[in-house]
Amino acid sequence: MSGEKLPALVVEYPVGHSRRRKEGVPLLEDKFRTNLAHHFPVKQKKAIIDLCLNQKRLEETPVNEFVDMFVI
Repeated sequence: MSGEKLPALVVEYPVGHSRRRKEGVPLLEDKFRTNLAHHFPVKQKKAIIDLCLNQKRLEETPVNEFVDMFVI
């Protein structure tokens, strides 16, 4: 180690904080898509994303039907 000191960095509102919602939501959606892609076929991934992005349909979907979408 060189003994070099780094300046202190303070992050008062990290991504995900309600004050940074506009920045955080797209990152969260990208993470969701990426993780779905690692586990589900394209057609199944698309169905899950389409439902999740349609709040009215999502709220009207019975829980058991929603959970069934995640079965491979």
